[in-house]
Amino acid sequence: MRPNPINRAGSKNAFCPYYSDCLDRAVRRRWRSWDCSECTHKSERESLGCWRSGHDSELEYDLSGITLSGI
Repeated sequence: MRPNPINRAGSKNAFCPYYSDCLDRAVRRRWRSWDCSECTHKSERESLGCWRSGHDSELEYDLSGITLSGI
């Protein structure tokens, strides 16, 4: 099965193995946001950083337990 992002604001799983493919698709199609709620892959991998956006300028992140280095 292929990833199935939808052109609308919604939930995303940043730790899904297909997240980057969906991001690339959204960028190519110039979507303001996308939703993974109807994708069969939406729950793959434990979601430590799910977030929901209304608009890209209003992103909310939950990155608890994540260490960023080299920034």
